[in-house]
Amino acid sequence: MKAIRIIAPAGALDAAIVEQAAARLRAKGFVVELAPHTTGRWGRFAATPEERTTDAVAALTDAEVGLVLCTRGGYGLQQIIDRIEQGVRSRGYNGAAVCGFSDVTELHQLIARLGGKSIHGIMCKPIATLANDAEPWLALQRLMRGEGLNYELANHPLNRAGEVTGILRGGNMAVLCGLSGTPYDISRSIEQDTKQGKRTLLFIEDVGEHHYKIDRMMHQLRLSGVLASISGLIVGQFADCSDDAEMKCTLLESIAQAVWEYNYPVLFDFPAGHVAHNMPLLFGEEATMTVTKKAGLLTCSALPLGLEPRTP
Repeated sequence: MKAIRIIAPAGALDAAIVEQAAARLRAKGFVVELAPHTTGRWGRFAATPEERTTDAVAALTDAEVGLVLCTRGGYGLQQIIDRIEQGVRSRGYNGAAVCGFSDVTELHQLIARLGGKSIHGIMCKPIATLANDAEPWLALQRLMRGEGLNYELANHPLNRAGEVTGILRGGNMAVLCGLSGTPYDISRSIEQDTKQGKRTLLFIEDVGEHHYKIDRMMHQLRLSGVLASISGLIVGQFADCSDDAEMKCTLLESIAQAVWEYNYPVLFDFPAGHVAHNMPLLFGEEATMTVTKKAGLLTCSALPLGLEPRTP
């Protein structure tokens, strides 16, 4: 029976919340471990760069770990992502999935380079505080138990119809654009999928960005060839990102306009991102997206993690 290892690779989080999340997971029958520097604080970070690197490398190379759960995002992984990769490659990647979002997008891209799978999903605070019947919490448990996910969404006026199966990738758009030109560039993940004869579905979300900055990032993805290389786009939540009337369109229309020249399906308003209703997605594995005039469907494959929870 493999364990869930909680690490804090970026921002600091109150130790009581981390302990509450661990206790709730244990109550569901999972084995949960805390990395040595998970509940610390070093400025805005949970620990020094060296300590955060050590914890991440240990979690991703320990054969007894099946899932690496991040405490929170914030900022900090770009300082150490290359050091984490160096350590993991020198000791041997254990195949564990990573769970998190926001700044954890950097780890999603590292896991993609290592050939693994990862979960874009809730972290310690929601796990500690969400209601027992909250859908993000229940869906995450299903993934951790090795079950797949099926989503059915109401039609959005900006959706583009079509059906495609491909490897699901992506995350926070600002972080993805910040990785452009690095070894963790999303374009490298797409190239990797193409070499394996697979298509790529791209998921994007963001928080607290001006309309024009979202537009700029979309066109960065267009000009870099990313938007031309994917086979489907899933648009998540853009929390606290207001429309700018001077842009002459809504923020979501800016996103739609950036992909007008391509023929692949586009699914808007997927419930994932910096919002309370943050549903999990499985990156690095095939998903099927079907968009019709009436609804949008997304099916994510199962991910056996070897966690095998006991009955509480």
